[in-house]
Order: sequence, then C-alpha cells, then structure tokens
Amino acid sequence: MNMNKQREELLKNLENQNRELNEYAHVVSHDLKAPLRNIDTLINWVLEENKDVMSESCLNLLNQVLFNVEKMDLLIKGILAYSTIDKLESEERLIDFNQIVDEITREIHIPKNIKISIIDDLPKIKGNTWRFKQLMQNLIENSIHYNDKTEGQIEIGCIENKNFFEFYIKDNGIGIAEKYHDKIFKIFTKLESNNQNSGVGLSIVKKIIEFYKGSIWLESKENSGTTFYFTLPKNYGTA
Repeated sequence: MNMNKQREELLKNLENQNRELNEYAHVVSHDLKAPLRNIDTLINWVLEENKDVMSESCLNLLNQVLFNVEKMDLLIKGILAYSTIDKLESEERLIDFNQIVDEITREIHIPKNIKISIIDDLPKIKGNTWRFKQLMQNLIENSIHYNDKTEGQIEIGCIENKNFFEFYIKDNGIGIAEKYHDKIFKIFTKLESNNQNSGVGLSIVKKIIEFYKGSIWLESKENSGTTFYFTLPKNYGTA
C-alpha cells in the first residue's frame, strides 16, 4: 500500500512539474515577443534613416542583428506551439486528412521543383484540427526544406491496420544519418544552423502523436531520402 501511495504521489508531482514548466514556457515566450518586435522595428528604422551614411560594416552588423531577431522569433513561436499542444480544450471531431493536406499545400510555399502526391486516400480520424494540421505541416515542410533535388518528390500515404492507421511521408531529399534518427525528435535539435529552422518542429510532431497514443519513427540514409512513419489509433473514431 505504501509503495502504491508513493508511486501515486510521484506521478502527481511529475504532472504538476510538467504543467508548471509548460506554463512557464508559455508565459516567458509570450513576454519575449514584445521586446523582439521593438528591436526589429528600431533596427529597421535606423537602417531606413541612415543606410546612405553608414559604412558597410555597420550595415552588416545591423543586418546580423535582424537575422538573429528572426531566429529568436521562430524559436519563440515554436516554444509557444510546443507548450500548448496538450492544453487545447476545443471540441474534437472527425478530421479529414485529405482536406488537411489540401489546405496545407495551398497555404505554404512549395518550390516549383517540388511535387507533392497523395498516394493513398487518407482517413478521417477524430481529433483536433489544429493539432493534426501542425502534425502534417511540420512533416511536409521538413521534407521540402531538406530536399536538394532538381525534381523533388514527396509522397503522402496511409495504410489501414486492424487497430490503427499507419501514415507515411516519403521524400527523395538529402536524408538523415542514422546517428541522428533519435535525436531529431528532441526539442531544439537542429542538423544545421539557419534562421528558417527553430529546432522545435519535429518535437511538436512527436508530442502530438504521443498525445493521441501513437508512435513515430523514420527510415533514412544520407543522400537517399527519408520516410517518416507514424501511427494514430482507430479508437478516436473513424469514418
């Protein structure tokens, strides 16, 4: 009995700590956005008013500040998204993944050399629209971003199993070395340093899938493309 009570108290403490950490991340991230906007506005104002009299080195330094402000803004947006995944209280309903993918491909920038194809008809699953859209958009954008081919191919499909749906997103991009296969799902992990990647996207994907009691993994080799697989249980409702 004492062991059970200790286990219950430990789980309760862990839940409280996780909740407090998520709340802290949300508050801190929100409070950082205003000063970042001010920095961006001030630097752009200085550049606009003084670009003709500034030396090239000064201009480069100010542009470097703007570059890092943009990186920080992406990071904050990622932290906010990550901290709110399991806090949404909106009503869950049947979500058509064909419609989700169609909306994403109309809203995001897709280079002309990238072709996205839906290989199998995608299912309808009970869940939250925002979560499922974040899930698919992060995976699709990841496949676009890491594709270096003149004719980039991204295939999206789903296989129905007895108790779950198994989705896949396959690309012919640069691939991922095996030593990074587990690391890339950890928050703030990036395989390259640039202002277009916050290092949060795939951790958001993993958190959403685990929220729905699914799992995610990948198959990839360097220069041979990547296939992300993930499962979502049927017990959330299908049609």
